[in-house]
Amino acid sequence: MRSPTTTLAHDEISLLLFALQGGDSAPLPDAESCEEACPVVETVEELLCGGQLDPQQQLVRHLNNHLREAMIECGMFELMAAAHPGLAQEPWVEDPAKFQRVNERLAEWTCQIKLDDAERRVLYESLSRLPRSSWVMTPRTMWRLRKKLKAR
Repeated sequence: MRSPTTTLAHDEISLLLFALQGGDSAPLPDAESCEEACPVVETVEELLCGGQLDPQQQLVRHLNNHLREAMIECGMFELMAAAHPGLAQEPWVEDPAKFQRVNERLAEWTCQIKLDDAERRVLYESLSRLPRSSWVMTPRTMWRLRKKLKAR
């Protein structure tokens, strides 16, 4: 059976990653480190070390790659890299208008993700385990995600 693609927004992918990792926030890749920002390094590391990721970790990596893509396309990595290291001011303090534009682009960004039935099930179950406060804080996003992940 062919896996249909699912359209997900930046905030939806972030919420799914949060749910997948058991309510722990995912670490942001360091804009200064090519090793953290480049998905090719992860693949080469797997090949050289002979390590095999479990399906859940593969899904986390897949979703992280889409988040990285969003941050690059919308200019967030540029904004983070332009921040002056060692200064107390963050990039959004130095140029709030630019930060606002980047956030607006992130809010509008979407991508098509191909998920098989097992991945859908894992994401749906992870989302269902989130505390009730998630439903109170982001009810529209939670319902939209549940509907997108429901078995087809």
